[in-house]
Amino acid sequence: MVMNPSLKEKPSQRIPRLSFWQRTGYCAAALFTASQLVKYAKKLDLRGKTVLITGSRGLGLALAYELGRRGARIALSARDPEELQRACEGLHGESIEAVWFPCDVTHKNEIEQLLRQVIERFGRLDILVNNAGEIQVGPFDSLEHSDFERAMDLMFWAPLNLTFAVLPEMKRQGGGYIVNITSVGGRVSVPHLLPYSCAKFAFVGFSTGLSSELHGSGIDVLTVVPGLMRTGGHLNAKFKSSAQDEFAWFSLLGNLPGMSVAAGYAARCIRRALERKMRVCTISLPAKILIACEALLPDTMRTVMASTNRFLLPQDNGSKQEVTGHSLEPLFGRSFQVATALGKQAADALNERAGS
Repeated sequence: MVMNPSLKEKPSQRIPRLSFWQRTGYCAAALFTASQLVKYAKKLDLRGKTVLITGSRGLGLALAYELGRRGARIALSARDPEELQRACEGLHGESIEAVWFPCDVTHKNEIEQLLRQVIERFGRLDILVNNAGEIQVGPFDSLEHSDFERAMDLMFWAPLNLTFAVLPEMKRQGGGYIVNITSVGGRVSVPHLLPYSCAKFAFVGFSTGLSSELHGSGIDVLTVVPGLMRTGGHLNAKFKSSAQDEFAWFSLLGNLPGMSVAAGYAARCIRRALERKMRVCTISLPAKILIACEALLPDTMRTVMASTNRFLLPQDNGSKQEVTGHSLEPLFGRSFQVATALGKQAADALNERAGS
């Protein structure tokens, strides 16, 4: 029997056979996509969740408002009782359930007491936000060993100790969430911010590694990597050496639209990442570009940073005295005040004016 030639399969109509590795790749991509769709379909419902946030101003307070408006119950902790009370009064004004707990998180014994008080008050702790931080600006020659110790105590050892303390409770109750507010300064080290960068680099390493180790345990870890934010924090930052010049460049850069983002926007990004159970949340396009350049062109970035340090940043004048931004701001004229107006508005809204 002779087959009709017109019925023969043409070469162009044949379905190409996939290799083993192609089939494996397609299957893996399909499974990953399906898992992500399932994950995002089951968004975290913040209503009724108890959230402990360290820090009573700036981004910490912005997060308290953002999560509280979604129905979360806020436990706010910081060292200054007056700042805490002012912060909670603002939250109560928006009908957000918020309670303040004075605590110095650099003291391990106070951390254990803090967690006991929060659990006694709310019955459980669902979300821990390790947010407390401090920025010190100045050239390396103006710094002392104690400056690095202080930064590590507050921005590495404190969140580490808080995490150690809260994990047994989260495991006992069957799950929880840890949100670690790190910084682009923990991915790219910038001159004149060395104590801050050292602490944040350590914190990024801890947070991302912990996320991998706890995956599948019911406890999710979100590493937040913000770029520059307009929180008003430049007023509570501490400056050394040519303090007035250091304050000028830091304040202008940190409050410049395009280079920095509003604290409310950053809080919304973090809230969405938490609801979607993401593991990393990098905030702002400049921060993403900076991190990418550091990864792809490390030698070029060292040259850029060295040139910035030599030609743009203030040189060391031999002084080791530390001055706060609050003390330096009145020394500047109208042009500077206009250029940093957005930062001052954020300071008024986010409790940063309370410092001295």
